[in-house]
Formats: sequence, structure tokens, C-alpha cells
Amino acid sequence: MKQWGYIATYVLCSVAPSFASPPDAPLSFAAAREMILAGNGGLKAAATEVEAARSGVRQAGVLPNPSAAIALDRFGTNEIEASVEQTIELGGKRRLRTAAARTVLDGTENSRALALLDLDAEIVRRFIPIAAAEGKLQVLDSIIAIAEAAKEQVRARVDAGAARKTDLIRAELELEQQGLQRDALVRELASARARFAALGGEHDSVLLNVAGELDETADIPSLDALRAALHASPRVAASRGEAAQLSAQQRLLKADAAPDLDVSVGVLRSNADNAYSPLVGVSTTIPLFSRNRAAQDQVALQREAVEQRSRGGLRDSEAEVRDLYSRLQGIDRKLSTLKTSTLPKAAEVYAMLVEYYQAGSVGYLDLTASRTEVLRLRMDLLDIEAERALALAELMQTTSLHIQVVK
Repeated sequence: MKQWGYIATYVLCSVAPSFASPPDAPLSFAAAREMILAGNGGLKAAATEVEAARSGVRQAGVLPNPSAAIALDRFGTNEIEASVEQTIELGGKRRLRTAAARTVLDGTENSRALALLDLDAEIVRRFIPIAAAEGKLQVLDSIIAIAEAAKEQVRARVDAGAARKTDLIRAELELEQQGLQRDALVRELASARARFAALGGEHDSVLLNVAGELDETADIPSLDALRAALHASPRVAASRGEAAQLSAQQRLLKADAAPDLDVSVGVLRSNADNAYSPLVGVSTTIPLFSRNRAAQDQVALQREAVEQRSRGGLRDSEAEVRDLYSRLQGIDRKLSTLKTSTLPKAAEVYAMLVEYYQAGSVGYLDLTASRTEVLRLRMDLLDIEAERALALAELMQTTSLHIQVVK
């Protein structure tokens, strides 16, 4: 009778399971995250692109090279002419060219921030199944321990003639099914760990032993905070940056329509007179046939298309944020009900049925069904917590607002 009381108490105390950590010096989630971010090839490539864009800004501000020329009349017998020519850019071309290069730099820096945001969210997403499977294994192990103890009690009752042998067979069948379920969970956990470790490249063997817990206390940010973060996010900034690049290109095309001045200075030596004459020349193009009108119109239309697409994308993102926010509120209500009401009641029913079965008032099938219901509810709790964590990760990726999903 005391062992039955222990079983009931064990069920009641196991309503809110914690996630188990793997043995053999597990790697913390924070350390695993830093390792992945430091070794990711995509982030390294994005950083290289930023450096390349910085070089482009420096190059855009460089003055045109001068040119030198020499002319020989009859191979220098009559005259020798030497000159140097320099192009003077007008219309602010160099300034506008530098500004256009800076918009490219801004775009590459934003792309790097976006790549970091996407990778960070993916790290969290791939860790969530690990935490969920760990929690389910702990729940199932506790239920198996309860079922093992219950089986021994049933065996004793059968030997004493107080229960039918079919109860013992059902207890054994239940344990076999739970063993199969545990094997499936172990395979699921191994697969989740392999997918997480794949993010680390050459560090994948170390990352296989990552450990951590989902932060069940992470608050849902307010809708206003989410909207504000969305408008400032790299994803929205990418569209603005593309439009800014096209605007800078349009201004540069307009400036290109202004002709440049080619100024040359030199000297002419007349061998016949043994005299030197200074030379000064100025030349420019005549913008008669092309003033870049069509090119400017093309870029203007491209910019308008980008802005229209950006406005539509922002509306879609705002709708997605509202949907995620509403979904998370529903998940929290479901979790609250499950933790504070449904699970405690189910555990209490099981504890009562344990006593009734001991007294011979109910059959073993009723006891098994109650224990299975407790297990199902505890598994549901872990699934819902994982669903909440995934929604938070998606919200973090969409808005770029930091949310501590894993602790």
C-alpha cells in the first residue's frame, strides 16, 4: 500500500517536468551559438563583401588619372610636342559617385545584419526540437518508472489472488509500448542533434552535445514594440537601401549628362627655329545626342517598383506579426489552463484511481487509461511549449527584436 502511495505522489510531483541535460560535459547553448556564429561561412562572406564595399567607397572618391602625350613631326626632325591632359569632372560627379558607393556599403552592412539575424533564428529553431525531445524523454522515463512499480504491485496482487492475470499482461504490454515510444524519441533526439550540429561545419562533433532549456517565462513583447522593431529591422531596411541605391544612381546619371572639361598643357619645340612654344588647350563634349534621359527614366521606374514592392512587403510583415502575436496569446492561454488546471486534475484522478484499484473498486484498464492520459497531457505540454518557442523565434526573425527563447 505504501508503494502505491509513492506512485501517486510521484505522479503529482511530476506535473511540470524540467529538461534533462545530456551527460559527458555538455556544451551550453550560449557557447554553441557563439561557436556557430564565429565559424559560419555565410557570415564570413558577408563580412568580406562589406570590406569590398568599403574599398569601393575609397575608389569612388579618387580623381581621374591625367594623361601624357608626345608627338614627333618627321620623327622629331621638325617639331617635338609634349603635353599633359587632366579631366576635370563637373556636376559633382565624384561626390555623387562616392555617395552611390556609400549606399552600396550600407546595403552590404544591412545584408550582413540580416544574415546574422536569420542564422541566429535558425540556431534557436534547430535547438527547440532537442529541448522538446529531452523533456519528453524525461517525462516518459518517469512514467515508465511508475509503470514498472505498478507492474510489480499487480504481480503481487495476482500472486495473492486479488487480481486477474490479464492485468499483469496488460501492464507488460503497456511497458512494451512505452519502450517502443522511448526508442522513437531517442532517434528523434539524435536526428535533432545532428541537424543542429550541421550548422557548425567542422565543429559538428562538439555541437552534438549541446544542452539548454527553453525559457518558459519569456514574455511576449507588446504589439507596438513589435511594430516599431519591424520598421527598423534589416529586412525592411533592405528595401529602403535598394531604393536609396537607385536614387543615388539616378542622381549620378543626371550628373553624367553634364560635360567634363579636359585641360591640357604642354610645350612645342621647333627645331628649325630652335624655339619653344607653350601650349594650353581646353576641350569638352557637346551633349547633343545623349543626356541620359532614357537611363534616368529607367532607374526612376525601377525605384518606384522597389518602393511599391517594399510597401506591400511591409504590410504583409505587419499582418504576419499580428498573426504571430495573436497565436502566441492563444498558446499562453492554453498553457495556463493546462498547467494550472488540466494536468493537476488528471494527476489527482490517477492518484485516486490508484487507491480505488488497490481496494478493488476499479479495473486495471481504468488505471492504465488514467496513467496514459497523464502522460499524454505532459507530452502535450512540451509540444505546446515548443510551439511557443518556435513562434517566438519566428517573431524575433521577422522583427529583429531580441527575445530570449533559450536560457
